[in-house]
Amino acid sequence: MAGIEDLIKTLNLKVFAPGKGDSFEAGYTGDLLSLVIGSAPSNSIWITVQRHINIVGVASLKDIPAIIISQGLVPDEDVRQKAEEEGIWLLGSSDDSFTLSGKIFKLLQGESLSG
Repeated sequence: MAGIEDLIKTLNLKVFAPGKGDSFEAGYTGDLLSLVIGSAPSNSIWITVQRHINIVGVASLKDIPAIIISQGLVPDEDVRQKAEEEGIWLLGSSDDSFTLSGKIFKLLQGESLSG
């Protein structure tokens, strides 16, 4: 299990909306919402380039405490507000999804990102 606030600091993530969850156990990377619904484990960090309001609904449905929007993309204000209402962390990174996935995998394995 890893801490979300530690992840934010370690990966220098931008916080678009603060969430209520404080930890996560897994990660999932995907942009097709139906696959996320069918495959993402609960209590995971979800990495996507999607930034419309439906991502918040999917995260809520799957008990996903945090979404990271990759590639420097920015969600609209209504998405930010909905995430905050639902208590889901909405985060951003300039890294692409592949790079973020690798970093989070390493962190979950207890490995350092340096070296």
